[in-house]
Amino acid sequence: MTDLTPKAQHTRALILKTALDLFAQKGYQAATLRDIAQAAGVSLGLTYRYFESKEALLLVLYEQMSEETAAAIAALPPAPIADRWLALMTARLEQALPYRDLFGVLFGAIMTPGTNAALLGTGAAGMRAKSEAAFIDLVNGATDKPKPAVGADLGKLLNVVHFAVILFWVHDRTEGQASTQALLRFIHGFAPMLRVSLNLPPMAAQLGRFVRIIDGVFG
Repeated sequence: MTDLTPKAQHTRALILKTALDLFAQKGYQAATLRDIAQAAGVSLGLTYRYFESKEALLLVLYEQMSEETAAAIAALPPAPIADRWLALMTARLEQALPYRDLFGVLFGAIMTPGTNAALLGTGAAGMRAKSEAAFIDLVNGATDKPKPAVGADLGKLLNVVHFAVILFWVHDRTEGQASTQALLRFIHGFAPMLRVSLNLPPMAAQLGRFVRIIDGVFG
């Protein structure tokens, strides 16, 4: 909704924030749109005007997160792919830390196949496309970027890896999420070896094959 007045944008943002707070307090299934409207101090009809369902609230959250990721990638300085990816993921996880428990609460709705709010469902396809394009930009803006076709496949792979890291982080109960930090360091160390291997046509072809497979779900 880019044609909203500033007041309407404020109201919509208030409803979304209130909803996320209620989901964290009561659980996603228990909180209703009526509860959200009441807590936000707006009418139920106005709430429906901006969000026709609870699933619509999550889809807007996805869109905001993908836009923030794209903006963060656009602001990255030129550097090797591994360094740009690590800088992005470190910053994004730090920004998301206050909402970590909320992501856990929302996990059921996010990961249930066939629901409108499913992360890999059709409703979130636009978000996934934006995120994928952003990670291709991450690769293409690097000092060690590969050829365009290989760069596109590598960007798609890093996009999937970033979703996997977030899932790992949500479930990481080690102190200070030490296991997630170790995983980030591992990927950062492995990425340059992968990048060098992609100079070999057989490896580039295998990456392309893998990406075509995951496109069946992520595409």
